[in-house]
Amino acid sequence: MIPAVYAVAFLSGAALMSLEMVGSRVLAPFFGSSIYVWGSLIGIVLLALSLGYYVGGYLSDRFPRLSDTSYVFAAAGLWTGLIPLFSEQLLPALAGGTGMTGVLRASALLFFIPSLLLATISPWCVRLSVRRIESTGRSTGLLYAVSNAGSIAGTFATSFYLIPVAGTETILRYLSALLLLMGAALGLLCRPRRPLAAAAILCVVLVSVFGPGLLPPGPDGVIYETQSLYHHIYVVEDGGRRLLKFDDSMQSGMYPDRPYESVFPYTDYFHLALAFKEDIADVLVIGLGAGTVPKRFHRDYPDMTVECVEIDPEVTRVAREFFRFPGDDEIEVHVADGRSYLKNVGKTYDLIIVDAYYADSIPFHLTTVEFYELARERLKPGGILASNFIGALDGARSKLFRSMFLTVSRVFPNAYVFPVDYTPGSESFLRNIEVFCVKPGNDFGVALSKERLAEKARILEGDKVTIGSLSELASSLYEGEISTDGAVLLTDDYAPVDSLLYLY
Repeated sequence: MIPAVYAVAFLSGAALMSLEMVGSRVLAPFFGSSIYVWGSLIGIVLLALSLGYYVGGYLSDRFPRLSDTSYVFAAAGLWTGLIPLFSEQLLPALAGGTGMTGVLRASALLFFIPSLLLATISPWCVRLSVRRIESTGRSTGLLYAVSNAGSIAGTFATSFYLIPVAGTETILRYLSALLLLMGAALGLLCRPRRPLAAAAILCVVLVSVFGPGLLPPGPDGVIYETQSLYHHIYVVEDGGRRLLKFDDSMQSGMYPDRPYESVFPYTDYFHLALAFKEDIADVLVIGLGAGTVPKRFHRDYPDMTVECVEIDPEVTRVAREFFRFPGDDEIEVHVADGRSYLKNVGKTYDLIIVDAYYADSIPFHLTTVEFYELARERLKPGGILASNFIGALDGARSKLFRSMFLTVSRVFPNAYVFPVDYTPGSESFLRNIEVFCVKPGNDFGVALSKERLAEKARILEGDKVTIGSLSELASSLYEGEISTDGAVLLTDDYAPVDSLLYLY
């Protein structure tokens, strides 16, 4: 009996942590992957653990048999198997609201019950493992050690193996089957005539065989999807466009019959770098997406050496397979975090493009004073830092952009703002905002005016640049005041970008 108790404790701990890890992937398409998502999920699981430990202690005294835990495993398995179905119905409605309560409610509705059920197992196992009062401490300590070992195994297996190789729904389906199988095994081994055992086995068969057919189909037009360590990646065909999505965030795209033409207009703005510095030779792009910017630079400016940094190798593979991104022999892609790469590389660049900010999640370490100081160090004299921000110039949803502008301006006093599709009076609209910063150097001193930029862009249109509307883009330079009142100077010590996101 005792080995079976330890096995139950181990597997319940593994299942609970596996559910928590995969839970973040269930929530990400609707709420992003910010600290609020993780805080909500962890908080709900901890609340479930606290209540579950109490309930489990009560139940173990009333039903002191290992076979009685079969009910708990069966219920947890059934709920887990229904999470994909529940999420498709509940999460769109919860994500459409305002405030941070949506993700908290979603975490509670989907994950509180199965977490509570699995939490009852540990005190149950403690009750069954104690045989003599004088060995209570040793038995309890060993039981908790085994349960935590299961939690570690569940965390590592889900994070490092299951998520990279299987989809979220597949993981939940097999986790459900495992829990139901546990319930069936406990019913059969401990109480062979218990009818619940047969019912649990039937549930295992139903979930394993018919479960996938009960789930709603994925987004329309999906021609490929995969789960990486960082994203749920979709490739979508949509009205003559091929689009790349990370979770629920649109990233990039192309026209299959015109693969170098931009689907989203913000990417054309990066060619304005040549209006600031005509002799660009070395380019680094942080954040690959579908590779729209680097592959266009590579084609249009053969004298430039273009490199990319992308943290997710799966993104690079998808870009090459579905978006005609060149191989490493033409554009080298470094698989690394952008900041880590800048810290370790010994090379300097004429142009660094940062296109790694998502609409629903901001990597905070790429927004701080320290990051921009590092980027400045990796620029040659007169070099350009070009960043794609998403936000508003003014109004209730502008605090994130204004904080990022305050921060980058602290390092680069010469900062130029180009809001995409801007018209007077639209300052409060969410949009892509391209910010160009210039490191002082031999060929750059006095700040350029809008007229001078537009003039240089017109010259480039007829010579080096194939973007026909470059002078119009240069004329969109924003000359209004960007207020930094109430904005936050972002540093490695304090960068509350998640709380500044306009989503909340």
